[in-house]
Amino acid sequence: MTAHLFFKTSITTLVLCLFSFNVTAQVYSNEPSSTFSFTIGMTSSNLLKDSVKYKSGILFSGGFIYTVVLNEKLNIGLELLYTGKSFKSETGITKFRYFYVDVPLYAQFKLGENIRFNLGAQYSIFTNSKIIKIDQNSSTGVNINSYNNIKPSDVGVLFGAEIDLSKNLALTARYTMSASTFYDSNQINFGVFQFSLNYVVFRSHKQFLNRHKEKE
Repeated sequence: MTAHLFFKTSITTLVLCLFSFNVTAQVYSNEPSSTFSFTIGMTSSNLLKDSVKYKSGILFSGGFIYTVVLNEKLNIGLELLYTGKSFKSETGITKFRYFYVDVPLYAQFKLGENIRFNLGAQYSIFTNSKIIKIDQNSSTGVNINSYNNIKPSDVGVLFGAEIDLSKNLALTARYTMSASTFYDSNQINFGVFQFSLNYVVFRSHKQFLNRHKEKE
C-alpha cells in the first residue's frame, strides 16, 4: 500500500467514524464535542532543494475545518482547503502560481483555554497553475498562460499554533513542508507558510460514544 493510498484511506475512515458517532450518540454536554469553522488567509511559499532560486510569492488559502474534542488536552482536526502557492523569478518579471486542494489531518494540543499547537500531515492534489509574464505589447501589460504542474500530488508534514481572539474567531500560523524533503533531494519540494483567520460557525454538544452527561 502506497503512502498516498494509506493517507486517503485514513481520512475516509476518520470521516465515516465521525459521521457514525454523530448519528448514534444521544448524550449531550455543556462543553462542545466538535466544531465546524470557515478559514481564510494568505500563503507565502518557497521551493526546497530546487536548483533554480525563486523568490517567495504571496497568495491565498481558504476552506473548512472540522475539529473533534477528544479530551481536555487533545483535539483532532480535519480540513479541506483550496491553497495557492506562488513564486517569482529573481528579477520579478515572471510569476508562477500553483493551486492545490489540501487535506490536512492533525492532532491539536491545548495549552490553556485559548492556545493550541497543531502537528500532523497533509495530502495535496494539483488542480491548475499559471505563468504570468510582463509583456509591453499586451493590452494589460502581462501575458497569463497555463503552466505545467511540478507536483501532481504531495504528502506533507505540518506544525503550527493558533490563539483565540474571541469566542468564535482564532488566529492561526502554520508551516507545511513536503515530506520528500527529508528523503529525496532530487524532488522539488514545497515549503508553505500559512497565516489564517478561523471563524466557528457551528458547535455540536452531542457526545461521542455516549460519554456521561456533565453535571449542570
